[in-house]
Amino acid sequence: MIGMLQVVIGLIFVLLLLSLLATTMMELVASAFSLRGKNLEKALRNMLASTDVDNQLVESFKDNALYRQLSYKYGKKRYSPSYLSDRSFQSILVDTILKGKSFDQLEDQLDTLPDADLKDVLKQFLRESENDMEAFKGKVHVWYNDVMDRASGWYKRYTQKILLGMGFVIAIVFNADTLAIYERLESDPETLQQVLTLAEDYVNGKDGLEIAPAQMSPEFDASLAKLEVMINNQIEAVKSPLGLGWKNVVWSEVTWYDVLLKLLGWIVTALAVSLGAPFWFDLLRKLVNIRSSGNKPA
Repeated sequence: MIGMLQVVIGLIFVLLLLSLLATTMMELVASAFSLRGKNLEKALRNMLASTDVDNQLVESFKDNALYRQLSYKYGKKRYSPSYLSDRSFQSILVDTILKGKSFDQLEDQLDTLPDADLKDVLKQFLRESENDMEAFKGKVHVWYNDVMDRASGWYKRYTQKILLGMGFVIAIVFNADTLAIYERLESDPETLQQVLTLAEDYVNGKDGLEIAPAQMSPEFDASLAKLEVMINNQIEAVKSPLGLGWKNVVWSEVTWYDVLLKLLGWIVTALAVSLGAPFWFDLLRKLVNIRSSGNKPA
């Protein structure tokens, strides 16, 4: 009798690889469409022009030399940076508002702001800091970081929807049916052992693939190269033993029941992939450690 823990480890490893594939594809999409930059710009617009009546301050903010230096240019088009530190935000904001004037004139300059909410927020910070420049800057830092925390939540929810769609596409392309994979691992000790070895090597760092930090926007070419390595190495290593793909499908024997069961398996795979590679890697590492600390079945 094959241990249930071994089967679960094997299944989780496969889901991890599929999640990594989806994450790498997500990086490509994020780079190609500048998703992180657009998310940052959306957050800045909410902060600087909440009423959406006058975007003049937003455009002046984006036209600041420091902001343009942090942005990147592709062809003739300039894209917003994917990340902006609280110090950079504060420096650009104050410079945009003061327009070359001294900090002593900040309160007067705040009166000229077109957005009432922004004006009230910054005046409140100025009062609470008792016109102390460093204290005012500190409050702007905290305000910006609070907004960016919420913006990260927006981005995570948005990308999770994309990951769900990518997971379903990957499930169909590779015929990666979670239910069928579980059944194969449970019924085929040789295949299970191959997958277990790959999983242990992966956790021990012999064949690992780094998970890109969520806040960084990798270059398109780097993401494309990682995708090629992912498919050619990790995915190919489990594709044959698990029978992934459409090569061995006998279409004449497929029934409507098989189709419905396969669809259910693809949906489960898509939902699993949407949880993200870090979730599956942490779970895999814990289970491999539990297995290693116990007695390995013969």
